[in-house]
Amino acid sequence: MHSFWSSFRKKRKRGDFRKRVFMHAARDLKTRFMLLALVLAAHSIAMVLFEEMDWWQAFWLTMTSASTTGYGDISAASFWGQAATIVLIYGLGIALLAQIASDYIELRIQKKEMGIKGQLEWENMHDHLLIINTPTLYTESYLERLVDQVCNTPDLENTPIQFLTPDFPEGLPLSLRSFGAVHQTGEATNEGALEACSAEKAKFIVVLSPDSQNAHSDSLVFDILHRIKALNSSAYILAEAVNDHNRARFKEAGANAVIRPVRAYPEMLVRSLIAPGTEQVLEDLFRHQGDHTVRLQVTIRDTSWADVVITLMKAGIGTALGYENTQGEIVTQPKAKLEIQANSLIVMVDDDNALPDKQGLQALFTH
Repeated sequence: MHSFWSSFRKKRKRGDFRKRVFMHAARDLKTRFMLLALVLAAHSIAMVLFEEMDWWQAFWLTMTSASTTGYGDISAASFWGQAATIVLIYGLGIALLAQIASDYIELRIQKKEMGIKGQLEWENMHDHLLIINTPTLYTESYLERLVDQVCNTPDLENTPIQFLTPDFPEGLPLSLRSFGAVHQTGEATNEGALEACSAEKAKFIVVLSPDSQNAHSDSLVFDILHRIKALNSSAYILAEAVNDHNRARFKEAGANAVIRPVRAYPEMLVRSLIAPGTEQVLEDLFRHQGDHTVRLQVTIRDTSWADVVITLMKAGIGTALGYENTQGEIVTQPKAKLEIQANSLIVMVDDDNALPDKQGLQALFTH
């Protein structure tokens, strides 16, 4: 008996169950709009035929009836006109209108939730800053500082910001959303993830190293750079490299600039976006190899800053960046004509330069 009745049952497909759980797709909403339009048109025609109304009166009666407003200034008087109103408006039109309103609200809520959770494709976004990956440690605090720095940089303040990361499946923190940042939940190595972020239309792309202490992160960054290159993106691409030996490989893979993951200073990353090449200068300030900063103990009185800079350069010592005044305060990049009173100088020097001894250095500034 069971097999007998089973033969008459409709075979269910996966799509049938998908419709039940997908909360009415936009296509279903369009179908209901078309059905409602047909019902309203049919009722208007019925009023013209059975009630001898003109087209405007027929449409007016149809709309006031379907919206349950019911002004009562016009109504159907004949049997067929009333029957058409009962079937088309009371039986179909009002029900369809209510269902459309319900579906529309539900669809809006669904889209809002998908946007918050990073499940929407931002195909209309262009000329934006796309940040791929997020740091493993202190994720939220680092991203807050990074986005804040972007928003406070005049050249980037109006640039849309988008993240591609698996770290916020329930939505970006409010602190980031308050800046207008959006995100796509997923991995850049997943098929179609970069296209969903409109990576080919981005103005800047930053590929962060997930773990700044693990050189294996460079493999992931390298893979992502190859995928971006395949999209023929014209974006300025900045990538982080844990291992300095991978810098050349990253540039061959399409990166315009490569920096170390410096989590304490997201400002370095932003500066390298708006002023390409500064990342090299800034990194050199933090290491001894190559160009680096030193503090030279020398007493200087009533000498213009321009003369100090020129004297150091002529002596082949380096480039003056600032000085310590007589109150012990560090002054950086003073005006050229300012006559300074210094107890020491902050100077960028090359690793190959041999610095003079204290007496030789002092002799340069003794009039």
